[in-house]
Amino acid sequence: MYLDCAVFENYRNIVHFPFSFDPGINILYGKNAQGKTNVIEGIYFFGSGKSFRHAKERDLIREGENHSQISIAYVDAVRENKMSVRFFRDMSKEMFKNGIKIGRTSNFIGNFRAVLFCPEHLAIVKNDPSERRAFLDHAISQIDRSYLSALMEHKRLLEQRNALLKSENETKESFWMTLDILSERLAVCAAAITKIRAEYLKRLFDHACVLVQQMTEGREKIDVRYLSHIAGDAIEELFDKKGNEERYRRLMYENRKREVLAGTTIAGAHRDDFEIRLLGKNAKIFASQGQQRSIALAMKLAEGEIAREESGEYPVFLLDDVLSELDGERKKFVLSELSGRQVILTTCDEGDFSEIDEAKRIFVENGTYSYR
Repeated sequence: MYLDCAVFENYRNIVHFPFSFDPGINILYGKNAQGKTNVIEGIYFFGSGKSFRHAKERDLIREGENHSQISIAYVDAVRENKMSVRFFRDMSKEMFKNGIKIGRTSNFIGNFRAVLFCPEHLAIVKNDPSERRAFLDHAISQIDRSYLSALMEHKRLLEQRNALLKSENETKESFWMTLDILSERLAVCAAAITKIRAEYLKRLFDHACVLVQQMTEGREKIDVRYLSHIAGDAIEELFDKKGNEERYRRLMYENRKREVLAGTTIAGAHRDDFEIRLLGKNAKIFASQGQQRSIALAMKLAEGEIAREESGEYPVFLLDDVLSELDGERKKFVLSELSGRQVILTTCDEGDFSEIDEAKRIFVENGTYSYR
């Protein structure tokens, strides 16, 4: 898969610009705060259905305008496709694929596939559990629409169950009946989510472990431990959906009185995490900053490998001001691994990539773009 072109209109500081991209390496360069990341953000929206900078959709509209629009044309193994999205001030949006309107975000995600690597990902090893869950959820949702549907259902059920726990109606018989019904539904949904996450994480680290060894010439080895309320150290325990359901049912029943006092669901898939270990030790604690970056790099490259396994083709790789933070050895390794794939990257210093001859270069200054 590769992105052929993208047209931005009234998007953040971009008035109008039609970008064309090469199937190989594309470099957007210029000083900070000129609009490089805006391009990456807009392209990645087609893969994730949201801004990776956690912006509200009305913030994506150029000041003084009523709406903004991005249109892309990309080529996959089957055909050329066109997609577009319009954002409006009232927080509504319209999404299209090949001229047909798409009503649900879950049907929008998974068509155009992209792997994003931004500075925040360099700290994924040591960040909060919520960010590691978000990493998994974004990666899996692009290749498995049923997973995205399960996430949305889990969120709805969790909100309902937490609202009930906060209602202070536990003296009523109907309270416990409703709690049992919601607990059963949540257990089934959580069991599926945990199973898919565990299986994906196992595949991810099968690839990432090899990449880290290659990156460090065999000096370092990583593995992963899934942290769940329903399993021990063996990640394979979580591959059994029926077993997960039973364990979640038991967990919710045992915790119900504590949850009434706390007014919230205290254990479940919404609190899952994973621990990355370097040479048998928790990388969050014992790995150096350089080692943590190597692991994060390997995880993002592995994400791309799994996307290729699922679809038969590599996704588009979006690197937002990441390589400039790496030493020469790691930068060289990443670029060599991305050979033969489409890469769209941003940098403040074009000189960082002076050794790359065959690359399209786009100079960015104050929301204007020119090919150099």
